[in-house]
Amino acid sequence: MPDAVVTIEGGVPWDPRYSATQNGTSVGNLAVLAGRSRPLDGGGWEEITKTQYECTFWREHHDLLAALHPEKGSQVIVTGTVEGVDKFTTRDGNEFLSVKVNATGLKVKPPKEQRRQGGGAPQGGGYGQAQGAPQGGYGNAPQGGAPQGGGYDDPPF
Repeated sequence: MPDAVVTIEGGVPWDPRYSATQNGTSVGNLAVLAGRSRPLDGGGWEEITKTQYECTFWREHHDLLAALHPEKGSQVIVTGTVEGVDKFTTRDGNEFLSVKVNATGLKVKPPKEQRRQGGGAPQGGGYGQAQGAPQGGYGNAPQGGAPQGGGYDDPPF
C-alpha cells in the first residue's frame, strides 16, 4: 500500500539548502513552520501549536525546489509523505514537533501585497511542474483558446 500524501501549508523560516550525496544525487531541504493560533480578547494572537516540517526534495523534486526557490518569509504549500517525527524541547522549556517529509510537490504563494491587489500567479507556478512548464494559478485558461478538460485544473490534493 502506498504511503498517504500529506499537504503542509506554512511559512519558510530560512532559505532552502541545496547539496548532493556522495554519488551525486541532488537534494534540497526546506523547513516549513505551520501551526494553529487563536485571537485574544485584547487583540493579537495566541499560539496553540507549532510544528516544524523538514521537507527533503530528491532528484527532480530538488530541481523544482531550486526553480521556485522560496525565500525566508515565503508562504508555501508542500506535498509529500511523512518519514518520521521527532519531539524537541527548546531552551525555554517549550515543546514542539519536527516532522520529516519526503517532498514531491511545491507551490509558492505570492507575497501578501500581491494577493491583496489580485496580482498575478504565484512565483514559478506550482506542484510538480518542470522548470520550463507553463506557469500560472489554478483555473487559468491556456493562451489562445478556451479552457480544456472541463475548464479548470484540479489541485493535487
